[in-house]
Amino acid sequence: MNRSPVGFDRILANLAEAASVRPIVIQTLFARLNGASPSDEELASYCGRLCEIVSAGGRIQGVQVHTVARRPAETWVAALGDQELDAVGNRIHDETGLVVEVFHG
Repeated sequence: MNRSPVGFDRILANLAEAASVRPIVIQTLFARLNGASPSDEELASYCGRLCEIVSAGGRIQGVQVHTVARRPAETWVAALGDQELDAVGNRIHDETGLVVEVFHG
């Protein structure tokens, strides 16, 4: 959504490298895109990436989950509801065992 010039693979490599040096906190924004919430497959993939970092010896101190807090520039982006965001946080915790904090929009 923010159109980063840094490729996704590089971002993942940077997170893994940083987590191998010291504990990190992963902060992730989850949103509704074109009316759709994150799919089961997307959430499973997200959790899998976190588990890969930990399995490779990375230290993740915690995961902060949030959603859109103000009107986004893109009309196709909207916030998740509190219950939906809580469900995302619970799933991440259940699948990874990591400490998860949820920040409602």
